[in-house]
Amino acid sequence: MKRAVVLSGGGAKGGYEIGVWKALRRLDIDYDIVTGTSVGALIGELMVQKDYDKALKLWYFMDYSKVMDIEINGRFSTKKGREEIVKKYAKGAVKGGRELTGLKKIVDDLYDDDKFFSSNVDYGLVTVYFPSFKPKYVVKSKLKKDEVKDYLMASSACFPAFKMYKIGKNSFIDGGYYDNLPINLAIKLGAEEVIAVNTGAIGITRKVKNDKVKVINIKPKNDIGNFLAFEKKYARRAIAFGYNDAMKTFGKLEGDLYTFRLGSLKRNYDRNISRFIDNVEKYIPELISKLRYKKILNKNNFDAFNKVLENTAKAFLIDEANIYRTSFLNMKIKREYIRTKITSFNKIKRKIKTKALKKNYINKELIIYIYHLLDDYEKNKKTIASISLFFFDAFLSAIYLKTIMR
Repeated sequence: MKRAVVLSGGGAKGGYEIGVWKALRRLDIDYDIVTGTSVGALIGELMVQKDYDKALKLWYFMDYSKVMDIEINGRFSTKKGREEIVKKYAKGAVKGGRELTGLKKIVDDLYDDDKFFSSNVDYGLVTVYFPSFKPKYVVKSKLKKDEVKDYLMASSACFPAFKMYKIGKNSFIDGGYYDNLPINLAIKLGAEEVIAVNTGAIGITRKVKNDKVKVINIKPKNDIGNFLAFEKKYARRAIAFGYNDAMKTFGKLEGDLYTFRLGSLKRNYDRNISRFIDNVEKYIPELISKLRYKKILNKNNFDAFNKVLENTAKAFLIDEANIYRTSFLNMKIKREYIRTKITSFNKIKRKIKTKALKKNYINKELIIYIYHLLDDYEKNKKTIASISLFFFDAFLSAIYLKTIMR
C-alpha cells in the first residue's frame, strides 16, 4: 500500500508539520509520497531527503532574520511587537512584497540534489501563475535538477507579504491561492492512504476526488501561532502540538485540547466521577440540571467529564503543549487555585449583574467566585441557581475544583 504525507501551507505555522513528522518517526510510520504547498513543499522536500535533523534545527531556532530581508526586534506576543511586525509586512506589501532573500538561503542550505533524486520517495508541489491564478502542479519525475529550488521558491512566494517569484517569463505566487492541501496530487501519484497535515492557515482546499482513498486528517485544535510570527517560541510550541496531535490521531496518546498518557483519563474518571455527580446534584437545582446539565448527568458522560477537566485547566492558564497524567494536571489546577489571590469579587459580580459577560463565559476568577459561593450554599442558593443557568462551563469547573480539593 502506497502511503502519502500531504503538507499544507502555513508560513510560520510549519513547525506543526515538523511535530507530525517527529511522531511518524516515533511510530515507525513510513511514506512513499510527499506533496506540499508553500512551507509544506519545503518541509516535504526535506522529508524526501530524510533530513529530519536539519528540519528540526531550522524550526527549533526559527527567527525573523532567517526569512526576512530586514531586522525585526519586536515579538508577536506583545501588542507593540505585533504592530511593528504587521507594519513592516504591510510596508513591504505596498512595494510588491518583501524580498525572498532569507527564504532563498534556507532553500540553498537545505536542498540536496543527490539526496532528493536518489530517494525512493516521490514528491509533488503546487504553485500558482500570476496574474491568471492558474495552478501549476510539479512532480519529481518531471523535474530537472536545476529546477527544484526555483519551484520550491515559487510555491512559497506568499504574495503580497513577499514578492512573487519569476521563473523565465512567468511569475508565480504561493500555491495556497489554489490548493493549500494537495491531496489529489498525492492520489494522482499513486497514494492509497493519505496522512493530511493541515495547519489551518488561510488558503483554498480542494475536495478529495477519490473517496476510496483513506485520508487521515491531522489539524491543530490549539493555537499554534500566526503564520507571520517567525519566532522560536511559537515554532517550538507548534512542534509540540504537531507531535501531540499526531500521537493522539494514531491512538498513542489521548485528550482533546490537552494531551494525556493512555489510560490516564479513565483513571481520573473512575476516581472522581461519583463525587463529582453528587456535587452537581447537590448544588444545581433539579429543574436547571434537567435543562442544561443532561449530558454530564447521563450515564455515557466520559467525554463530557473530560471536557470539564480540560476547561478547568485552560481557565487556570495551564500550558496545553505538555503531555500530562491527570493526577499531575489536577495538582497543577489546585496549585494555581491556591496561588490565585483575589481580594474582592466586586468586579466579577458587577460584570454578572450588568450582563457584561457573554453567556457561558469562563475564566479562573469566575470559577473561584462560584467555588466560594458553594461554600455557603444555603445563603447563596438564589445566586448559585442564576449563575448555573448562564455560566454552564464555569459552574462545572467550580464543581470539578470542589471535587478534587477534597
